[in-house]
Amino acid sequence: MSTRPSRSVLAMIAAGAIFVLLVVATAIIATLHAGSEQAAAASSLGATPSATPTILTTPPAVAGVPPLSSLTPPDVVVSLPKAAAPRALQRLERRPGVKVVAAASRGRVRLAGRSLRVLGVPLASIRGFTPSLTAASTALWQSVARGEITINYADSRHYTRQLGATLVAHGTGRTKTLVRLGAFATLGVPGGQAMVSAAAGGALGLHPRRVLFIAAPKVGIDTLKTSVSRIFGPHARITVTRAAPVDQAVMSQYAATTIPSTYLTLYRQAATTCPGLPWTVLAGIGTVETGNGRDVHRSVAGAEGPMQFLPSTWATWGYDADGDGKADIHDPVDAIFSAARYLCAAGAGRGGQSLDDAIYAYNHAWWYVREVITIANEYA
Repeated sequence: MSTRPSRSVLAMIAAGAIFVLLVVATAIIATLHAGSEQAAAASSLGATPSATPTILTTPPAVAGVPPLSSLTPPDVVVSLPKAAAPRALQRLERRPGVKVVAAASRGRVRLAGRSLRVLGVPLASIRGFTPSLTAASTALWQSVARGEITINYADSRHYTRQLGATLVAHGTGRTKTLVRLGAFATLGVPGGQAMVSAAAGGALGLHPRRVLFIAAPKVGIDTLKTSVSRIFGPHARITVTRAAPVDQAVMSQYAATTIPSTYLTLYRQAATTCPGLPWTVLAGIGTVETGNGRDVHRSVAGAEGPMQFLPSTWATWGYDADGDGKADIHDPVDAIFSAARYLCAAGAGRGGQSLDDAIYAYNHAWWYVREVITIANEYA
């Protein structure tokens, strides 16, 4: 078996993003709780004295959501001190090279005793801005369309036992409403810890058109910043979200002396199929899982192979990277390239918090994320 994938194989992997949209995503969507829970929550609201704020209800259920036409990762995210004027948005949309502009509402919502930065998003455009694993989950977007709230993985640890529950949400402007916690997911965009539909954002009193997501992949970042500043003024806060180039040649002496040469080569090759994904993160996962192939075993949960995929996950994400006609969960080549493919779909190439969330999607434990990142830093 060759351990060096051919150019055609690498090209196929690079095109794998299209395939991602055709598979079933693994976002966590809870089942609907019984009506008694709704009644209990409503009762607690009804017991509030009349001097308290008006209680708003969430939007009615929506059967479908706009189809996903393409993935358009945002190049910059803009936070505004006041609502973007429709004419200003039109000027931005007409700028050469600007592909998509999505305006979201923003505000703080107190949910189950904790404050969250919540985005009210337009479903027709925001879906394509999220990582492909999230974007491909129709069930997740149906949840959002029904008026339910989705919390980012990084901020979900305090809500794990309330997934699926209907909670009292204290929005901005002293509003209250009932909202169901429908999902945890990798949002992959800065500016919010949770998202709801634009309609639900209105019920929560979120400030309209305060965050702009802009996709302009062929426009230089400096040019894009200049355009935004001219249109929205100097107080517009611009965050660059375009994936930064990663130097895959960076390697510590510790990495060179502790990682088997075959695995080291595979990690570095596989990472190049996901722009923005450091090879050291792949190596960190391989180290935690099996010591870079030294302790390949079947876990208690049933995970197998050098990168410890569950067979059910492998059925969707397993890839024949070495071109031998079979996607083999025990083959280091197939396993490492498949791990890169899965991480990329979860938003790892976007860096920052999105990278942490992608690692969390790989193995749902924050101690695991911290350990992988610590090892990755030692390898860099």
